[in-house]
Amino acid sequence: MKIAGTGSVLPKKIVTNDMLSEFLDTSDAWIYPRTGVRSRHVISDEKLEDMAVEAAKKALDDAGLQASELDFIICSNVVNEYITPQLSCIIQGGIGAKCPCLDINCACAGFIYALNIAESFYKAGTVKKVLIVCAEEPTRMTNWSDRRTCVLFGLSLIHI
Repeated sequence: MKIAGTGSVLPKKIVTNDMLSEFLDTSDAWIYPRTGVRSRHVISDEKLEDMAVEAAKKALDDAGLQASELDFIICSNVVNEYITPQLSCIIQGGIGAKCPCLDINCACAGFIYALNIAESFYKAGTVKKVLIVCAEEPTRMTNWSDRRTCVLFGLSLIHI
């Protein structure tokens, strides 16, 4: 098993530590030494599912694959706009794939768990080409008045 291609998308809006200090009792001098974070990308008018589809298309292009060649899609996602359909199903439709798909709710460790699941199916001989999408939008659940957590979790990432 190998990683054949990657793709990613980040939200347009960037929130710096100095911007956070405008409404929180904090500063870059407090945040950076504790977290290593100077700025974060925050979803504003974008939709997580659109960004996930775009990143999936980039990964397929990078791998030289068509969506029709996929055997399975695994999506790690904690916060999603919909209860159903799952984000993997939305990605499947957005890229035009016809394979089974699965969502897992594993937060930071989601990519590693998804790789393990893909490898298990691969070793069992049931799949050859798996798309793994990790799409997160913690800004939706972040308490922006709590400096202990918003400086860490107030970001959005879509990685493949």
